[in-house]
Amino acid sequence: MAYNPFDGEEGEEELEGSMDLEMIRDDLIAELKSINEYEAQVDMLDSEDAADTIEQILEAKKEHVAKLVKLLKALDPVQAEKLDNELK
Repeated sequence: MAYNPFDGEEGEEELEGSMDLEMIRDDLIAELKSINEYEAQVDMLDSEDAADTIEQILEAKKEHVAKLVKLLKALDPVQAEKLDNELK
C-alpha cells in the first residue's frame, strides 16, 4: 500500500524523519547565511573590539554548521554517502 501522509498511521515515522531533516537543513541554511553576514560585517567594522567579538561569533556559527552537518549525516544515509564521496 502506498504511503498516504493524511492516513496518520502508515509512514508516520517517515514523515517525522522528513520533517526533522527539513528543519535541520533550514537551520543549516540560516547558519551559513549568518556566517556570510558576519564576515561582511568584520570587514566593515572600524572598532577592533567589535571585529574581535564578531569573529568569535563567527567561530561559534562555524561550529554550529559542523554539528548540523554531522546530525544530517546521522539521520540521512543517502546524504551522508554523498557528502563522504565529495570529501574524498
